[in-house]
Amino acid sequence: MKKAITLLLLCSLITSLVSCGEAASSGDTTADTDSGAADTTEPLSFADAHAQTKDGLPAMDFGGEEFVITINNYTGCEAGFLAEETNGDVLNDAVYKRNTAVEERFNVKLKYESGAYDAIPGQVTKSVTAGDDYYQLCNQHAASALPWVTGGILMNWQEMPHVDFSQPWWSPSNDADLTYNGRAYLAVGDFGLTTIGRTYAIYYDMVEAESYKLPDLYEMVYDGKWTFDTMLSYTKDTYRDLNGNGTEDTFEDLYGFSTSVGTNVSAFYWAFGGKIMDKGEMVLDIEKMADIATKMIDVCWNYPGTAYDPGYANASGNRNYLGVEKMAQGTTLFAAAMIDSGILYLRDSVNDYGILPYPKWDEAQKDYYTVVDLGFTVMGIPKSVVNVERAGILAEALCAETYRTVVSPYYEMAIKQKGA
Repeated sequence: MKKAITLLLLCSLITSLVSCGEAASSGDTTADTDSGAADTTEPLSFADAHAQTKDGLPAMDFGGEEFVITINNYTGCEAGFLAEETNGDVLNDAVYKRNTAVEERFNVKLKYESGAYDAIPGQVTKSVTAGDDYYQLCNQHAASALPWVTGGILMNWQEMPHVDFSQPWWSPSNDADLTYNGRAYLAVGDFGLTTIGRTYAIYYDMVEAESYKLPDLYEMVYDGKWTFDTMLSYTKDTYRDLNGNGTEDTFEDLYGFSTSVGTNVSAFYWAFGGKIMDKGEMVLDIEKMADIATKMIDVCWNYPGTAYDPGYANASGNRNYLGVEKMAQGTTLFAAAMIDSGILYLRDSVNDYGILPYPKWDEAQKDYYTVVDLGFTVMGIPKSVVNVERAGILAEALCAETYRTVVSPYYEMAIKQKGA
């Protein structure tokens, strides 16, 4: 049986999810005044707390009609939607259970149409402008969904019947950040698992951490002392020339910190409390942004313990996974990566690994922050949809059923286990 890691720290960073291992209910112990005996209520497990949460949707029969849902084939996205049958894979079987439960409950046939993330927006726009009642629920790579909003082809989520953004399967950001003047054309919910998977975190090699006699890093996080300078202090003297050729080799030698270009690095800006806009107001702190940029440039280009290769791309052409690929082969102490890296690369990693939040800028920073990569999934309902009530019910049901049946297994695959 291979490796389990602590989830509590990471789960606390991801909206709409309770922490694994925490009580989902208060679990208070109360006294029985008649008998004098104590009645202890056992806290629900993470999975049970999710499974027992009801949605309150009405009983409806949609007569076996097709409900067409768009998805994109960007890295890892399809796995959260498609499952033709059970096959023993934890995630596949949970997705199959979710799809089947919704189909049977509402007598509807879910039809998923997958395509390239940069092609789906045009296909949907063409259909909607032609007045076709074909696409019912559209899931899209967030960075590519803007044309739907500016093109005015989506309905307002805030007016959708049976959609309740206060429920735990919807992100609080739907009300706090994605709604403006009472309108929200895109929404984020558990139906799009990449909201979890594209969240950034710091992976660390437990074996190397022990060999360098690092303190308990989880305790450090809880104590509020996990800062960027602290992390760097552990990485600066970590480099080892593993192949003994006297040359710094990005993949073959051991480094203290490894990261790819792009959002793996820019995520530190948000982790350090940086903001650009808040409720439509510019809140950019130019001085702090300059300090962060200067620090990151120095760490990536000049720091002896950092493996950073701006020209790196893996066999699939993806540039985001240098750090986690080194983590898989046991040649980095820390790596910046997304949560779905646990599924894609680390299930057969050489050493045990743990996951931490991105560090704070300094101890004066109150909280730990993270950011979700723009490859995560957002949802929209086209204006051409005729049966609006059905669209609202099924959008709510798919998010709720994902929360009940898929989220916990997804955590198991992405975070807690590395394979048998």
